[in-house]
Amino acid sequence: MPPALGRALRSAAITASVGGALLAAAAVADLGVTDAVAHGSRHPVVKEERRYIRTHSIEPHSPETYGGPFELTDHTGRTVTDKTLHGKWALMFFGYTGCREACPLGLEHITRSLELLGPDARNIQPLFVDVGMEPPDRKGLAQFVSNFHPSLIGLAGTRAQTFEIVRLYKIRREFMATNYSKKEFGPRIDHTTYIFLIDPSGKTRGYYHHALAPEQMAAFIRKHL
Repeated sequence: MPPALGRALRSAAITASVGGALLAAAAVADLGVTDAVAHGSRHPVVKEERRYIRTHSIEPHSPETYGGPFELTDHTGRTVTDKTLHGKWALMFFGYTGCREACPLGLEHITRSLELLGPDARNIQPLFVDVGMEPPDRKGLAQFVSNFHPSLIGLAGTRAQTFEIVRLYKIRREFMATNYSKKEFGPRIDHTTYIFLIDPSGKTRGYYHHALAPEQMAAFIRKHL
């Protein structure tokens, strides 16, 4: 296959995949699941992670296949495990503090959806898991999550802990080539952008795209409470 044709086909496939995910997200309140994709990438997965991350297929995974035991540290220095969350609903979103695209949008939509839920939001714990490769920066993580819902907890861990939760939730991370100054913005990481709804027993009940409208997010959450 000529190189130019190969590049064109790969570009078309990526565009179709992302577009399909956005269309599927619009109906997630009825379907509950959509195809797991990040927000676009043509770069190879970091070699160290190939041992930990499973390749995604085009078939959607059932919600119950996501999740499991984990241990991380929150932005105040407290150890948080999957058992810490038992007894409450949780919304879990993965990203990194230097993100300028999906993460702020997803967290803003989580914030707005919890506001729309009113008193029911007291039973839901929002979580942001930092999956960057840098050593955890508790101060930076605390500053980042303070921009969103007051109940939002930032979580980070060692490389081994991060690899484990990435594997459990099938999160894809790829470092991107960028024209941005790394000194100003840090590395850019392309990553899966689903928000996971976890019930009080620790079971994942559903997941949806970060760009889903807050009104639809709230309706999806309320249906499961």
